[in-house]
Amino acid sequence: MRLSLSQKTLKHAFATIFSVIMKLLILLFTLCVYSLPGLGQKPVYQVPEIGGEFVHIFDPNESPERLNEAKDWYTNDHTFIKGEDGTWHAYGIIHHLPVAPWDEYRFFHITAKSIKQAKWEDHGYAMKAKPGVEKVLWAPHIIKQKGTYRMFYNVGNLQPTAPTYASWGQLCLANSKDLFNWTRHDRNPLFSDPGHARDSYIMHYKNKYYYYYTRVFNEIDIRSSVAVRTGPDLVHWSGPKIVHVQPLKINWGGDAESPTVIHKGGIFYLFICRAVTAYNQTDVYWSKDPENFPIENLVCKLPVHAAEIIYDKKEGWFISNTGWDKKGLYLAPLRWKAVN
Repeated sequence: MRLSLSQKTLKHAFATIFSVIMKLLILLFTLCVYSLPGLGQKPVYQVPEIGGEFVHIFDPNESPERLNEAKDWYTNDHTFIKGEDGTWHAYGIIHHLPVAPWDEYRFFHITAKSIKQAKWEDHGYAMKAKPGVEKVLWAPHIIKQKGTYRMFYNVGNLQPTAPTYASWGQLCLANSKDLFNWTRHDRNPLFSDPGHARDSYIMHYKNKYYYYYTRVFNEIDIRSSVAVRTGPDLVHWSGPKIVHVQPLKINWGGDAESPTVIHKGGIFYLFICRAVTAYNQTDVYWSKDPENFPIENLVCKLPVHAAEIIYDKKEGWFISNTGWDKKGLYLAPLRWKAVN
């Protein structure tokens, strides 16, 4: 059977229309896949790199008063905040060798007029654990809100056996107007989670606060994890959601410590310290979803422990380094390299 010219033309037109429709459907499907968290995401992230030499900004062993108490002092998890007058402040864990995490009951406090200052001024201790209420003071994080500085920290667990199992860490809050005098919130703890829940980090994004912290997956599954809670302010928080999991099982979630989340160029970057399997290693993961950082989305590995990522409008990006094997706190420039 032969087709007439008009039939051939009509058949060709239908074929062309069908081809265009199929191409549009494929394009629409591709766009939908790339919009789903963790699925088909195009690697448009940047790679953070250490951009210079580390400067030893704080050596706790230089304090005569402290050396009268003990030798070989170390620092650990810490935080940086810039005051209204432009002064930089840093606070963190401090203790002396031998390492004794469950005896770390004070926060150091140092200041500098510039983030690039070589030696920061030592102000002794910002806070000490409250006897009978707080076992330790671990991993502070500070954010400013409505003229008040909010410090989030962990106080451990008062049970004598707490160090030997996935005990419930208590996340607390203290407030200050001047960064020197701190008052504990009257509803502490804000919440408690398994796995010595600790290492607070707060991100403000689209009128919502994201509270990231280290813990185990749950009371029985003790894989090292990072969880997040969200809230409209800095006191009222949702229930927890696990956003990242490392395979190592350990009571205190020690292979996903010191979580930090940076939002840059439309991408979220999760920094975690692999403190058990690689003490001086911080892994970086990327995502377009601040509540989901797949382990497959590894960006890079940085040779630092308990790193904080700091941004100064004038001086740019910086990264810190500290730990049990170092005598204090170090700071170096950080740069972001585009992926070709």
